Amino acid sequence: MDGFVIRDAVAGDREQIGLLWLYLMRYHSERDSRFQCAAHDSEQYERHVVETMRSKNGRVIVAQDVATSEIVAYILGEIQVRPTISIPGTYGFVSDLYVSEEWRHGGIGRTLFEELKRWFAERNVLAVELYVSQSNPEAIAFWREMGLAPFLQLMHGDL
Repeated sequence: MDGFVIRDAVAGDREQIGLLWLYLMRYHSERDSRFQCAAHDSEQYERHVVETMRSKNGRVIVAQDVATSEIVAYILGEIQVRPTISIPGTYGFVSDLYVSEEWRHGGIGRTLFEELKRWFAERNVLAVELYVSQSNPEAIAFWREMGLAPFLQLMHGDL
């Protein structure tokens, strides 16, 4: 792992993670106008990140540039249990994964996901799930490379 280290996020990382989340949202909104966020949404997201870090069922992992100590990527995952009226079981939900543009295609995303997947497996999680935007073919290709395949399709209609 040249140039970066993988570690658990700490509360002091929240602002850098919040900024990366804004980049993620901007990336999505450029491809689909339904992805919108207000300026204060970053603060709410930062609170969510800290709450996830503190939860026994959540984990936030970052990739940090060794030279600058800057957070260049992160992944946020949570363990969730489906009600018995659905497809029962415990699963790991990947809420977000973002890698700064200049750090893409260097294995950071894969490394972050593999670490989160290992953590899920240690907790007897049965499967990993996530949402991926249909307007993001790069993400779809990445998640297929990670071994994920479509299962249920979310349908959407504006009112």
